[in-house]
Amino acid sequence: MWSRNIFLALFFISTAFSQNSMSGYGYGSSVENTDASSSGVSNKLLPSFKSNISLSNPSTWHNLLFTYLTTSVDVQSVALQSQSSTNFSLSSMKLVIPWKQKMSFGVAFEPYLFRELTVSDTTMTAFNFNDDELLYTRMNSSSGGPSLGQLSFGYKLNEFDSIGSNLNIIFGSSRSTRTLTIDEENHLLQSRDYFSGAMMDLFYSTKRLKIKEKPIFLSFALQLPLRGVDIENDSYQAFLDLNDNNYHDTNDFPDVGQALLPLTQKFDDELKASSFLLGADYEFSPRKHIQIEILNWKDSGNHNLNSSLFNGYVDSKNKFSVAYMKFAQPFTRDRYNFKGSIFVQNYGVKNLENISEVGLGLGVGFNFGITGNQIDFGYKFSKRNGLHLVGDESFHVFNIGVSIGDLWFVKRREI
Repeated sequence: MWSRNIFLALFFISTAFSQNSMSGYGYGSSVENTDASSSGVSNKLLPSFKSNISLSNPSTWHNLLFTYLTTSVDVQSVALQSQSSTNFSLSSMKLVIPWKQKMSFGVAFEPYLFRELTVSDTTMTAFNFNDDELLYTRMNSSSGGPSLGQLSFGYKLNEFDSIGSNLNIIFGSSRSTRTLTIDEENHLLQSRDYFSGAMMDLFYSTKRLKIKEKPIFLSFALQLPLRGVDIENDSYQAFLDLNDNNYHDTNDFPDVGQALLPLTQKFDDELKASSFLLGADYEFSPRKHIQIEILNWKDSGNHNLNSSLFNGYVDSKNKFSVAYMKFAQPFTRDRYNFKGSIFVQNYGVKNLENISEVGLGLGVGFNFGITGNQIDFGYKFSKRNGLHLVGDESFHVFNIGVSIGDLWFVKRREI
């Protein structure tokens, strides 16, 4: 119980996301581009924070001149059919520490999956019981989702090559509620899922290839499960919510003090994700870059726990993105980074129709202060089709990130 309280206390990151239909597949929708600097380029591996540096790629962190503490927040809006929802959330917090432009270390907290969605009947259904006609509606909802704590390391091998790694610890919980309303009385069945697991990300970056004497920045990343994500499910006794507060208390039937203890079940290797990323960045003009990245992602987990709102889950994903990046010139009056991108993505769905997505990203960054502090603004728009029960969905994300640089752990130098 004490460990669960710790999870809930740390689980501030992914509790406030707006609804989107992908949340109803499996254990929730995946979270992409948690830092605002990479949102505009729609990729993770390639430089987007500063020249030669991506906050999502530790093999580039040795190029930093200062230690950075960065925090990003999201404003998300989703439009499906005639409905829309908007919400605000903290999406990531990261500390990156370079060491003598040779090594780097980092620690971060960010969301992994989120399950914010409510699905309900639009009309009532009638059935006969003892010659009486009863009307009922159903509503299924879920919230929360797992987050990850991340420990990172980067190392410069030589003038051309560098490596990096992330150790990702999965933690957190989500809640599901199934409501049956019969003649305006709500009958609730609730459950909770507690997540635990670990993954390793491996990175390699090189500048050995050249075009017209200009190096091409190539980066590879491989994500492997150290162990699959295990889920402990607590299923609570159904109750009649007499005071309509969606919470089991002393005013309900049965009284919360008389209710049975939850049925606890353990499901091992429910999620077992692996992925491969490949990206290329080419500087075709001073500080102006063209970037290409591809992603292949798979989930070979067991998925034996039937807690999904929809009867299906995403078991594969492929993405292709093209981006333009213009960097500011350090320590000059040129202080702005400009970004733009387009991407296409396809989701393979078990038991249901596959989902396709197309989108664009835009971003701008502003540098200030002698240590290269930075404010990033990012915007992403995407349209998905093939969604179960919904069809099409429009998804808007606006990111704001603040990065503060300092000389912590960095050998002092004259600037």
